[in-house]
Amino acid sequence: MVLAGVAGACTKSSGSATNAQPIDLYAAEPSLADVRSMLGDSNWWPGPPSFGVRPLDAASMPLQQRFTIIQRFVHIGTAETFDVEFALWATTSAATTQMTNIQTAFGTSASGPKVGDQALYYGSQLSGGAPYATETIVRIGQIVVALSWARKDGFPKVALMGKNATKVVARVKDLIAGKVHGSALPTTDSALLPAAGLDLTTLGSARIPVEAALVMLDLPALEAMAQILHGGGVSDIVFADYALDTDTHMEVRAAVFKFQAARDATAWLDLLRGAYPLDQDGVASFYDGSHGDYQFLLASGTQVGLLICRSTSSVEAASRSCEAPVSRVASSWKLNLAG
Repeated sequence: MVLAGVAGACTKSSGSATNAQPIDLYAAEPSLADVRSMLGDSNWWPGPPSFGVRPLDAASMPLQQRFTIIQRFVHIGTAETFDVEFALWATTSAATTQMTNIQTAFGTSASGPKVGDQALYYGSQLSGGAPYATETIVRIGQIVVALSWARKDGFPKVALMGKNATKVVARVKDLIAGKVHGSALPTTDSALLPAAGLDLTTLGSARIPVEAALVMLDLPALEAMAQILHGGGVSDIVFADYALDTDTHMEVRAAVFKFQAARDATAWLDLLRGAYPLDQDGVASFYDGSHGDYQFLLASGTQVGLLICRSTSSVEAASRSCEAPVSRVASSWKLNLAG
């Protein structure tokens, strides 16, 4: 992503600092309804969020960048994607320097609508099923927003890119004005997640639609899978994002599926694990070579727990540093859910 790939270096203080927390920026992300309206199709689905909070990738995160929040969307039946990344910088001048660095790295911006305090528009033709890639980058005070849109059938008009950015930025302005606030998970939900220990650091958590979990798993026949889950009483899941403490380049995602009946939970576990056996602790674990991640699956009563350990880079496979610590977490989590 643009915001993570270009570092800012300004340290000047600013009078426009915000006390926004990661959950607040997550609350300001566009809704699925917003995205379907902006992009004109009901076949857009949400993916899982990523909470770019230290210590995740701390070695490469610019010192003046406080954190990032990324919300992903995919266009079912195509390779098209739409990602919205918010980055909070320590000062307005640091965010301004970041915009300058982006211009230096990517060249002159296309001429487009004025959105926020600064707006940049870029496009490039790549390869694959959605080769027309665009970036709309907007600064509003200390917050830099990047809209990454990969399309299959040509570049959008810059006017449309600006229109979409305006809608996204409106929520950010509401956040800055104090009209948008995030809410922590209720204790009944957070109690379902892996307990605090020495292997993972919590970055963020939320309830997300079950469709986002299916996108995260990249399963075939997504609509059929969604019908199965809805039929079992699962419309959303408890989700959490972690950094792996022994290798903070690895992101660990946890998801809890809560069914109405234990038999449905067992059937879902069996479907996900396939031929991989359960160990003595009741955990199935394997390396998914097609996606380059490690998966750990377990069931307890009506609940199915899932842990995925992956690299923060989409072009890099997870390292073996995932194996031992996430296995320990999964085994203790199984006991916690049973309790």
